[in-house]
Amino acid sequence: MRILFVAPNIPIPGTHGGSTHVTEVVRALCRENEVLLLARRGSTGEGVAGVGGRLLPGPLRFLLPLVHFPVAWKYARAFQPDVIYERFSAFGLGTILGKKLGAPVVAMVLDKSAAPVTYRWADRLITTAPHLVPEKYRDKVEKVCWGANTEIFHPGNNGSHVRERHGIGRKEFLIGYMGAFYPWHGLETLVEAAVLLDRNPPVDNFRFLLVGDGQMRAPIEKLVMEKSLGHRFLFPGRVAYDSVPDYLGAVDTCVAPYNPVKHKELRRHGMFFDPLKVFESLAAGKPTITLDSENMRHLFEDGKHVLLVKPGDATVLAEAVSRLAVDRDLRVRLGREGRRITETTYSWQAHGDQLCRIFRQLLESEKAGESR
Repeated sequence: MRILFVAPNIPIPGTHGGSTHVTEVVRALCRENEVLLLARRGSTGEGVAGVGGRLLPGPLRFLLPLVHFPVAWKYARAFQPDVIYERFSAFGLGTILGKKLGAPVVAMVLDKSAAPVTYRWADRLITTAPHLVPEKYRDKVEKVCWGANTEIFHPGNNGSHVRERHGIGRKEFLIGYMGAFYPWHGLETLVEAAVLLDRNPPVDNFRFLLVGDGQMRAPIEKLVMEKSLGHRFLFPGRVAYDSVPDYLGAVDTCVAPYNPVKHKELRRHGMFFDPLKVFESLAAGKPTITLDSENMRHLFEDGKHVLLVKPGDATVLAEAVSRLAVDRDLRVRLGREGRRITETTYSWQAHGDQLCRIFRQLLESEKAGESR
């Protein structure tokens, strides 16, 4: 198949979750198909064309397809795709191109911001949270899951050079966080949990390695210093996606302590994101602590694949970290089962295969309609 992937605001390559998502889906689709990705201007790589830019604020973003259409149309018309896949942040550009080309469109819905034209014109809607789609369009919905690249994220990654670079002792128990620094990522709760752990250490030597950047990084660093915890925290900053497996290889356990009440849409609709960092940590064979929510319970079994804790509760988070620090057998078991479920169910290749099945169904339906 010839697949046009429309994601005009996403930089490729890039370091945030959107770039990771697009990069990995394209990689999975390219195994058996020809893919052209319409990404942000300045993006590079084989099969990548830069057509878009950053998102505009508020309702203005729904005008972006009109701005991006002339350049996008040039590439789409030359490529002549069999099917179009639109990322939710394209705000209808993919569906407009599909109408113009007569190609079926599959659109991703990640939150409540999808464009009305996407709901109306897309042939199929994929989402991790079907309840986000207006009821009148739910007959088009197919539920999907995200995942991890289980080939580059695996238990064999050796992070000894990362420990050496940052002065982390071989016997120190290292708790890792990998991701952006946003208000709803629960990093204040993590610092409060560290206060409790510092008062009553579960092991002789432990530290936190917080890898990433974002609007909350400076406030979190300030909070760490105010709590006199500078000796417990390391902030390497943002690292390239290809380096994340080495950082995961350096840690003993991972935390993803999201706090949905600090996110407007999550507060209203529940935790509907499937965090990529959780899949990557599990693929790397790392015992992982994350929030207890409906979608996490749907994906994973508490105590078998992950440890689920109440969001925003520093005490239970500290208790979970302590539990892993002192129980090596639990760490080994969680790491093994976490790796197993990502290999069998939550890999990007599995997601790409599911997308291809949807694409083929649409194309077969289209051919059947033409033959009548």
